[in-house]
Order: sequence, then structure tokens, then C-alpha cells
Amino acid sequence: MVHKVKRKLTTIFCADVVGYSRLMGADEHGTLRRLKECRELIQAFIERHHGRVVSWSGDAVLADFSSVVESVQCAVEIQRELKAQNDTVPETQRMNFRIGINLGDVMIDEHDIFGEGVNIAARLQALATPGGILISGSVHDQVKNKLALGFNFMGHQQVKNINDQVPVFVVAHDAAPSLPIGAGFADTGARGAAKAPALLPLRFGAAVIDAVVACALLFLATVSLNGVVGPVFAIDAPFTLLASERVVSSDLPSIEVAGGAERTTTRSLIERDYFGALRQTFRRVDVEEKRQEAGRAGARSVSRSSSETLLDGRRRGELLRPPFSISAIVFFFLLAIVWEGLLLRGASPGKLVMGLRVSGTNGEAVDLGRAAIRNLGKLLSVPSVIGLVMALWSKRGQALHDQFAGAYVHDAK
Repeated sequence: MVHKVKRKLTTIFCADVVGYSRLMGADEHGTLRRLKECRELIQAFIERHHGRVVSWSGDAVLADFSSVVESVQCAVEIQRELKAQNDTVPETQRMNFRIGINLGDVMIDEHDIFGEGVNIAARLQALATPGGILISGSVHDQVKNKLALGFNFMGHQQVKNINDQVPVFVVAHDAAPSLPIGAGFADTGARGAAKAPALLPLRFGAAVIDAVVACALLFLATVSLNGVVGPVFAIDAPFTLLASERVVSSDLPSIEVAGGAERTTTRSLIERDYFGALRQTFRRVDVEEKRQEAGRAGARSVSRSSSETLLDGRRRGELLRPPFSISAIVFFFLLAIVWEGLLLRGASPGKLVMGLRVSGTNGEAVDLGRAAIRNLGKLLSVPSVIGLVMALWSKRGQALHDQFAGAYVHDAK
């Protein structure tokens, strides 16, 4: 019976220790202990990113991931955490890993994987510098727009036992901040602390641009639907400032005098024209009340109030429609969630203009869930003011809503 070989497309992750033989020669027991600690750390990161350890071989590890993005993010977090640990020990005892990642088709034999895809990942790992990460062109194509990382092209490399040259990229993972496992939302990185206050004006500018874009899109939708279903929203202040206004008709004022107060009520029909694209008719009721001030002969206090009701432009019947101002706020939040979590993955029109991006605190791309938490969190963060001021002393410039979502805003470069 012929055994049918199973195959699958997967992301292959290879890592090993630099100078392992030298470390063992200098201190066998200490090196073995540190290797076990590194294995536990690497295993934890791989599992957190939904990967699978295929095999351990001495100082090397072979793993595979169903997600290319998760594999690269896992490698970045591993290298950052290992660097943090190495900084606390003498240089001669530091355990540095090299990592290579490739996306390829592999053969599956029980729990092991074989094939050219594995060989390429292993060759990339061997080419990497200590503490470095090399990825193939196939991996780069999948992650270049999804992770807030830098990628430096090394050209097409001829690797051992592989016929075709492989496009190779260095992952510039030192350029972005990270968190170790279990660190929660802690802020790390002096460079992030220095940049955070400088980004605040840019963040404000991005928010203003996003608000303008949201209002413009909602207005265009209102204009488009007006000819089909009639008025959708009652356009109110402050947007009425953009319209030209004329009085269609006005009733004679009615005057009522009672208890020393004189109330004058004026009813009129007004029409507002928005750039010739949309007209809305309102019934306006203006009330002016004059009341005699106690103890002051001849002195009167005057109060004025005004109310408007949207009318059907033809039949003059009253229409109950939501105010445009409230609808614009709701639309702004919905768009921000979709922009950041789906369409632009961590960006928005305003952030693109200002050169900003939102990422998870581990550098991962923002999804819809995290974008929703972050933007809805602004309903608490912005009115409280203190939620925004928190960005001034947070090392990553995280406002309260950023901390809710485990995200931060950074320079997109």
C-alpha cells in the first residue's frame, strides 16, 4: 500500500542559538539552564501566537504557524524579550538566537514537516545576525502592510541547496516598542517617551481631519438619499452656518400679557440652501419674554428662545428626523472603527495625512474588536479630560482609551 503524503501551505519558523558550542565549552551547566529558560520563553510566545512547535533539536527549534503575521510578530517579541534578558547578564553568558521565517508548501509526516519550504527557513536563519530576523519575500508580501515594523531588503540571496535565488528581508524590529509576556499595558521605551508629547498635536490634527471627512461623507449621503426618500436628517447647528437662509413666510407676532410679563411669539417658515445641493424647510418659533424686575421701576428683563421643526418641503407637514449633529458624531465613531480595524488597518484619513498609525502594544495590527474598544472608549476618555491628559505622562503617549484597547499611536514611518 502506497502511503499518501499530506501537504499544506504553512509559515515555517526556524531559530537556533549563536555560538552554542562555545557557550557549552565555557559553562555546560549554566548554558543548559539558560537554554531551558529560553525554550520555555520561546514556547510561551509561540503558543500565544497560535503556533505549533514541530521539534526541538539541541539548541534549535522548528515551528509552524497558520498565520504569517502571527509568526513574524512572535519572532519580534521573542527577540525583544531575549534582548531584555541578555542586557542583565555578562556578555560572555548571553544567549542570542537567529530566526528565519518562510512561507511555503511542506510535506507532513506524523508531527514533523519536510520540504524546500523548511530548508529555506533554515538557510535564512543561518544567514541572520545574532538577535536578528530574516524573512523571505513570500512572508514580506503578507506582512508589509499589516505590522508596524521596518523591513530592509537584502536583495536576492543564493542559499545552499536551493536552485532559485530567494528575496530576503531583514525585520527592523528594534524600531518599535514591545511588551514581554504578562506585562499587560505597561509602558516601555525611552524613545517612545520622548516622542509621545510631540505626537499630540498630530493626533489632534488627525482627529479634526477625520471629523471633517465623516461629516462630508454623511452630508453627501444625505444629499443622495434626499431625492429618493426625502429628508433623512434635520440639519442643525453648527452646520446651519454653512447654509444660506431665507424667510419664506412669516406670521404676524402674537402678544400675550399676563402677570406683569409680556410674551411675543413669532412663527415663520425658513428655507436653508446648502451649496445648491440640498434645501430644507423649517417652521421656526421665536419667543421673546419681557418681565418686570422686582423692586426696580421701569426695569425689565428680556429672555429669548427659538425652536425649529423640520417640514416636508411640499406638503409642509412636520417630519420627525434625527438631528444631523448627533448623527454625525455616531457616524464618526463608526467610521473610525471601520477605518482602523478593517479598511486601513490602524490608520484613518487623518492619521494617513499626519503620518500616524495605531498598533497594539506588542506592535500587532489592530483588528475590529480592538478598534471598537479604543474608539468607544473615547466616550469616557474625552469628556473626562483627564483621560486625554494621561497621554502626556504615559511613555507611549497612551490616552485612557488607548489603554482600554491595549494600543498606542505612533509615527507610521
